Amino acid sequence: MKQTGAVLLAAGLSSRMGAFKPMLPFGGDTISRQVVSTLLQLGVDPVVVVTGFRANELEEHLRPLGVRFVRNERYRETQMFDSVKLGMEAAVRECGRVMVMPMDIPAVRPDTIAGLLNMDAEVVYPVCRGIPGHPLVMERRIAAAVCGDNGDGGLWEAVKRTKAVILELETKDEGILKDVDTQREYRDLIQWNHARQSIGNR
Repeated sequence: MKQTGAVLLAAGLSSRMGAFKPMLPFGGDTISRQVVSTLLQLGVDPVVVVTGFRANELEEHLRPLGVRFVRNERYRETQMFDSVKLGMEAAVRECGRVMVMPMDIPAVRPDTIAGLLNMDAEVVYPVCRGIPGHPLVMERRIAAAVCGDNGDGGLWEAVKRTKAVILELETKDEGILKDVDTQREYRDLIQWNHARQSIGNR
Protein backbone atom coordinates (compact mmCIF):
# COMPACT_ATOMS: atom_id res chain seq x y z
CA MET A 1 0.00 0.00 0.00
CA LYS A 2 1.42 3.38 -1.00
CA GLN A 3 2.14 5.90 1.71
CA THR A 4 -0.73 8.38 1.76
CA GLY A 5 -0.63 11.96 3.01
CA ALA A 6 -3.63 14.16 3.66
CA VAL A 7 -4.61 17.74 2.94
CA LEU A 8 -7.27 19.08 5.29
CA LEU A 9 -8.96 22.29 4.21
CA ALA A 10 -9.67 24.67 7.08
CA ALA A 11 -9.00 28.16 5.74
CA GLY A 12 -12.61 29.31 5.26
CA LEU A 13 -14.56 31.95 7.14
CA SER A 14 -17.33 29.61 8.42
CA SER A 15 -19.66 32.48 7.50
CA ARG A 16 -22.85 30.44 7.09
CA MET A 17 -22.24 28.63 10.37
CA GLY A 18 -21.77 31.77 12.43
CA ALA A 19 -19.16 29.92 14.50
CA PHE A 20 -15.65 28.62 13.83
CA LYS A 21 -16.34 25.10 12.54
CA PRO A 22 -13.00 23.41 13.26
CA MET A 23 -13.35 24.20 16.98
CA LEU A 24 -16.94 23.03 17.43
CA PRO A 25 -17.44 20.05 19.76
CA PHE A 26 -17.75 16.62 18.19
CA GLY A 27 -17.26 13.08 19.43
CA GLY A 28 -15.85 14.08 22.79
CA ASP A 29 -13.34 16.48 21.23
CA THR A 30 -13.54 19.05 18.42
CA ILE A 31 -14.31 18.59 14.75
CA SER A 32 -10.73 19.32 13.73
CA ARG A 33 -9.07 17.07 16.30
CA GLN A 34 -11.52 14.27 15.50
CA VAL A 35 -10.62 14.36 11.80
CA VAL A 36 -6.87 14.62 12.40
CA SER A 37 -6.82 11.88 15.04
CA THR A 38 -8.68 9.45 12.79
CA LEU A 39 -6.19 9.94 9.96
CA LEU A 40 -3.15 9.65 12.22
CA GLN A 41 -4.45 6.42 13.73
CA LEU A 42 -4.69 4.97 10.22
CA GLY A 43 -1.06 5.83 9.45
CA VAL A 44 -1.75 8.75 7.13
CA ASP A 45 1.40 10.89 6.93
CA PRO A 46 2.03 13.74 6.47
CA VAL A 47 -1.20 15.44 7.54
CA VAL A 48 -1.16 19.00 6.19
CA VAL A 49 -3.79 21.44 7.45
CA VAL A 50 -4.43 24.51 5.31
CA THR A 51 -5.35 27.37 7.61
CA GLY A 52 -6.48 30.93 7.01
CA PHE A 53 -9.28 32.43 9.07
CA ARG A 54 -8.31 32.31 12.78
CA ALA A 55 -5.14 30.48 11.76
CA ASN A 56 -3.21 31.09 14.98
CA GLU A 57 -6.01 29.64 17.09
CA LEU A 58 -6.44 26.52 15.01
CA GLU A 59 -2.72 25.87 14.66
CA GLU A 60 -2.25 26.13 18.42
CA HIS A 61 -5.17 23.75 18.92
CA LEU A 62 -3.77 21.10 16.56
CA ARG A 63 -0.01 21.51 17.05
CA PRO A 64 0.21 18.87 19.83
CA LEU A 65 -0.98 16.25 17.33
CA GLY A 66 2.11 16.72 15.17
CA VAL A 67 0.43 17.90 11.98
CA ARG A 68 1.88 20.44 9.54
CA PHE A 69 0.39 23.75 8.55
CA VAL A 70 0.23 25.78 5.38
CA ARG A 71 -1.44 29.18 5.49
CA ASN A 72 -3.60 30.58 2.76
CA GLU A 73 -2.91 34.22 3.55
CA ARG A 74 -5.39 35.27 0.87
CA TYR A 75 -8.25 33.13 2.20
CA ARG A 76 -10.74 36.01 2.03
CA GLU A 77 -10.28 36.46 -1.71
CA THR A 78 -9.45 32.98 -3.01
CA GLN A 79 -11.41 29.79 -3.65
CA MET A 80 -11.13 26.39 -1.98
CA PHE A 81 -9.15 25.14 -4.98
CA ASP A 82 -6.36 27.56 -4.09
CA SER A 83 -6.16 26.03 -0.62
CA VAL A 84 -6.14 22.55 -2.19
CA LYS A 85 -3.14 23.46 -4.31
CA LEU A 86 -1.25 24.97 -1.38
CA GLY A 87 -1.79 21.84 0.68
CA MET A 88 -0.99 19.37 -2.07
CA GLU A 89 2.20 21.18 -3.04
CA ALA A 90 3.33 20.79 0.57
CA ALA A 91 2.42 17.10 0.81
CA VAL A 92 2.93 15.56 -2.61
CA ARG A 93 6.73 15.27 -2.50
CA GLU A 94 6.62 13.02 0.56
CA CYS A 95 4.02 10.41 -0.29
CA GLY A 96 2.76 8.22 -3.09
CA ARG A 97 -0.84 9.39 -2.75
CA VAL A 98 -2.68 12.41 -1.41
CA MET A 99 -6.06 12.49 0.33
CA VAL A 100 -8.04 15.73 0.15
CA MET A 101 -10.77 16.42 2.67
CA PRO A 102 -12.60 19.47 4.03
CA MET A 103 -12.14 19.79 7.78
CA ASP A 104 -15.90 19.98 8.40
CA ILE A 105 -16.67 16.31 7.69
CA PRO A 106 -15.80 14.64 11.00
CA ALA A 107 -18.11 11.60 10.93
CA VAL A 108 -16.44 9.46 8.25
CA ARG A 109 -15.83 6.04 9.76
CA PRO A 110 -12.22 4.86 10.06
CA ASP A 111 -13.05 1.66 8.16
CA THR A 112 -14.28 3.74 5.22
CA ILE A 113 -11.01 5.63 5.07
CA ALA A 114 -9.10 2.36 5.46
CA GLY A 115 -11.06 0.97 2.51
CA LEU A 116 -9.99 3.91 0.36
CA LEU A 117 -6.38 3.47 1.44
CA ASN A 118 -6.47 -0.20 0.48
CA MET A 119 -7.71 0.45 -3.05
CA ASP A 120 -5.17 0.50 -5.87
CA ALA A 121 -6.49 3.33 -8.01
CA GLU A 122 -5.30 6.53 -9.65
CA VAL A 123 -8.26 8.30 -8.08
CA VAL A 124 -10.88 6.91 -5.69
CA TYR A 125 -13.72 8.39 -3.65
CA PRO A 126 -16.56 6.95 -1.55
CA VAL A 127 -20.20 6.74 -2.61
CA CYS A 128 -23.21 6.16 -0.35
CA ARG A 129 -26.64 5.47 -1.86
CA GLY A 130 -25.32 6.70 -5.19
CA ILE A 131 -24.20 10.03 -3.71
CA PRO A 132 -20.48 10.91 -3.88
CA GLY A 133 -18.79 11.98 -0.67
CA HIS A 134 -15.43 12.67 0.94
CA PRO A 135 -12.50 12.13 1.08
CA LEU A 136 -10.92 12.01 -2.38
CA VAL A 137 -7.66 10.07 -2.79
CA MET A 138 -5.34 10.47 -5.76
CA GLU A 139 -1.93 9.21 -6.78
CA ARG A 140 1.02 11.63 -6.66
CA ARG A 141 1.14 11.95 -10.46
CA ILE A 142 -2.49 13.04 -10.54
CA ALA A 143 -2.03 15.39 -7.59
CA ALA A 144 0.94 17.02 -9.34
CA ALA A 145 -1.15 17.51 -12.47
CA VAL A 146 -3.98 19.05 -10.43
CA CYS A 147 -1.51 21.47 -8.86
CA GLY A 148 -0.72 22.74 -12.35
CA ASP A 149 -4.39 23.16 -13.30
CA ASN A 150 -6.13 26.54 -13.56
CA GLY A 151 -8.93 25.37 -11.28
CA ASP A 152 -11.86 26.12 -13.58
CA GLY A 153 -14.83 24.27 -12.13
CA GLY A 154 -13.03 23.40 -8.91
CA LEU A 155 -11.12 20.33 -7.76
CA TRP A 156 -13.36 17.70 -9.30
CA GLU A 157 -13.15 19.20 -12.79
CA ALA A 158 -9.37 19.55 -12.41
CA VAL A 159 -9.13 15.85 -11.52
CA LYS A 160 -11.23 14.85 -14.53
CA ARG A 161 -8.99 16.88 -16.83
CA THR A 162 -6.06 14.64 -15.88
CA LYS A 163 -7.85 11.72 -17.65
CA ALA A 164 -7.16 9.55 -14.60
CA VAL A 165 -9.01 6.29 -14.07
CA ILE A 166 -11.50 7.13 -11.32
CA LEU A 167 -12.97 4.41 -9.09
CA GLU A 168 -15.75 4.48 -6.53
CA LEU A 169 -15.85 2.79 -3.13
CA GLU A 170 -19.41 1.77 -2.33
CA THR A 171 -20.16 2.21 1.36
CA LYS A 172 -23.09 2.39 3.75
CA ASP A 173 -21.25 5.07 5.71
CA GLU A 174 -23.46 8.17 5.60
CA GLY A 175 -20.70 10.05 7.40
CA ILE A 176 -19.06 10.71 4.02
CA LEU A 177 -21.96 13.04 3.24
CA LYS A 178 -22.26 14.83 6.59
CA ASP A 179 -20.61 18.22 6.22
CA VAL A 180 -21.61 21.12 8.45
CA ASP A 181 -22.14 24.48 6.79
CA THR A 182 -25.00 25.76 8.98
CA GLN A 183 -26.11 25.56 12.59
CA ARG A 184 -28.97 23.29 11.57
CA GLU A 185 -26.63 20.89 9.78
CA TYR A 186 -24.39 20.86 12.86
CA ARG A 187 -27.31 20.02 15.18
CA ASP A 188 -28.48 17.33 12.80
CA LEU A 189 -24.98 15.85 12.66
CA ILE A 190 -24.70 15.69 16.45
CA GLN A 191 -28.09 13.98 16.74
CA TRP A 192 -27.33 11.56 13.91
CA ASN A 193 -23.93 10.66 15.35
CA HIS A 194 -25.41 10.09 18.80
CA ALA A 195 -28.02 7.75 17.30
CA ARG A 196 -25.32 5.91 15.34
CA GLN A 197 -23.23 5.42 18.44
CA SER A 198 -26.22 4.23 20.43
CA ILE A 199 -26.98 1.56 17.83
CA GLY A 200 -23.33 0.52 17.72
CA ASN A 201 -23.21 0.07 21.52
CA ARG A 202 -26.17 -2.29 21.66
